[in-house]
Amino acid sequence: MISEQLKSGPSTKQFNSDDTLRIGECTVHKRQLEAFCTSCHVLICPTCLMFGDHKGHLVDQMDKATKDIRSSMDQAAKDGILRLEKTETVLVDIRHTKLTFEESKQKVLKEVEQTFAAIFKLIKQRKDEVINLINQHYEIQVNNIDTQEQIWMDKQSRAYDVIKLAKSTNDYQLLEKATYILESLEILRQTPTYKNVYIVNSIDTTFNLNNISLNLSEFQKGLQNWIKLGDSVLIQFKC
Repeated sequence: MISEQLKSGPSTKQFNSDDTLRIGECTVHKRQLEAFCTSCHVLICPTCLMFGDHKGHLVDQMDKATKDIRSSMDQAAKDGILRLEKTETVLVDIRHTKLTFEESKQKVLKEVEQTFAAIFKLIKQRKDEVINLINQHYEIQVNNIDTQEQIWMDKQSRAYDVIKLAKSTNDYQLLEKATYILESLEILRQTPTYKNVYIVNSIDTTFNLNNISLNLSEFQKGLQNWIKLGDSVLIQFKC
């Protein structure tokens, strides 16, 4: 049997009791396992102790090591640390904490969805309002153009009529149409003038709030960092 060693040193390789080729035989040196390394908590053979990875480690005889391990288990049982109720209590607390986190996550995600849904609704509403403003503006301007078009179509019609009457040899007809002819000539003598109409050259994307103005680029940059994680609440759990 290997005598108990008092000298200690670092282990370079970890073995456990399952690493055996056959029961009671060292898998590395193929020698009988005769002692228990208290530094690494594994069975070892003489070569392990004298020349192997367990050289210089503290060892015990196997029967003493067995008694010590059983004593540790008995003490643990007396201390109550092996009671399933103890681990179950901790597990309940851990799982409750996990559930709390999942509920919190879903609550915050729902808040994000509601926030953006409200924003998208407002953006769509504003988009519809702007489109309506543009349509109204162009409708008014086009109506002004249409009015002038109709006026000049009427002038063109009068010009055709006067030309036709001028070719007529029927003096009575000329006298009969005198009012229309003279009125048309007066209208046709009018010099064309310029009317003002306005097209929308661009849209103003400036964001105004409480006398603070942001252009579109600045507003977009602000959106990139908008909505961050708020205050955190400390939760402690037993483990």
